[in-house]
Amino acid sequence: MITTITTSREQWTPDTALAGFETRSINLRSGRAVLIRQINPPNQGRAVLYVHGYSDYFFQAHLADVFRAHGYAFYAIDLPGHGRAIETGQIPCFYRDITEFYPFLDAAINLIDAEQQQPWLVLHGHSAGGLITALYAAEGQQRERIGALVLNSPFFDFFIDRVTRASIPLVMWLGRIQPTRVVGKLSPVYGESIYRGAGGEWEFDQRWKPVQGIPMRAGTARAVLLAQRRLRRGLGIRCPILIAHSARSAWPIAGSPEVGRADVVLDVAHMRRDGPSLGDDVTMIAIDGGLHDLALSPPPVREHYFREMMAWLAEVAARQPVT
Repeated sequence: MITTITTSREQWTPDTALAGFETRSINLRSGRAVLIRQINPPNQGRAVLYVHGYSDYFFQAHLADVFRAHGYAFYAIDLPGHGRAIETGQIPCFYRDITEFYPFLDAAINLIDAEQQQPWLVLHGHSAGGLITALYAAEGQQRERIGALVLNSPFFDFFIDRVTRASIPLVMWLGRIQPTRVVGKLSPVYGESIYRGAGGEWEFDQRWKPVQGIPMRAGTARAVLLAQRRLRRGLGIRCPILIAHSARSAWPIAGSPEVGRADVVLDVAHMRRDGPSLGDDVTMIAIDGGLHDLALSPPPVREHYFREMMAWLAEVAARQPVT
């Protein structure tokens, strides 16, 4: 599928959710996504496209600042059914196959290429966005345009107990016959730990990223499980890959000190287990004290993460032609 969208500056409008950014819709027959960019992006031959996680949207302005300081034009996308792209009457965060998102990533990359004259492109995914971008880097129409893939705590497996894991065949069955049935809810512990209104550091829109999370439907769980199975068979991604994650995981127990210094959403052991299956050039780093979204970790921790990520990108860019 070839996706073409026009690129006139008039189509960008100020972002109503985040100061210093602007947005434009990507409208396809299958739905709508929203592309976000930092205003007046540098044009130095480098760009990054960030993809958010499940029950999530782009709000991490400081992440864009880090990339901008290193000469990158920063773009992010709110996928269909997420954040700025949620439509009236739409089930949030519902999809039945991750390939549903591929045409929107195609369109975003085409637009970035047009604006930035085919830059050296970093595809950057967090959590479920890490799973989606990993599969896209292996299968997507524009996979050859990706110079590097950066995954922040990618969703390679569910962090569940043995009893819940035993129910996966049932979930797979429900995903086929009752795809909109709710089969899981997120613990509010992580959301409360990072949200300013509950004592955390960060402000974000509760309509789009409620602290209690958005319930997962059977069809979406099935789509994620099938994507994870494909990943474990090996993806053969050709570009260099960075997988960054916390040094440890912990169960989301309210009041536990681990909530502020570990991943309480996913199991980092799954990331270490499955990371090598992505391709031949995989670097993995563990960030001590990192939260699930490493970019939202306490200041010294996230600064360490940013230094590691940008140093890796500088090394990778040095061995690839950057126009």
